[in-house]
Amino acid sequence: MSIEIGPTLRRRREWARLTQQELVDHTRMERSSSYISALETGRTSPTLEELEKLARYFRVGVIEFLEECAGNTQRRTGTGEEGPQKDDRLDRIYGALAEEDQELALEFMELLARRKSKR
Repeated sequence: MSIEIGPTLRRRREWARLTQQELVDHTRMERSSSYISALETGRTSPTLEELEKLARYFRVGVIEFLEECAGNTQRRTGTGEEGPQKDDRLDRIYGALAEEDQELALEFMELLARRKSKR
């Protein structure tokens, strides 16, 4: 099975509120925004160096990025032998935050949990 990075790349780019050109600029890839479009639609695949730059920009390792892409491919195609897929959005979002923002996110979640327990 091939791994499609397009949907994951697009979701992460949109979550970061970046245009395709801004992503090219931030990663310092010597490509045009149409290249990002081609990656997102599956018309082309990145080189290993480009894959590393993309993963680094989103603050994940290359393996983690590929695993996320593979998981998304598996969910879309319905392949895989495991049972229901775990919703890993919280892990991915938390992992994408800067260290000081991670602490703030934890404090906010604790506040929400305390608020719920008071009801």
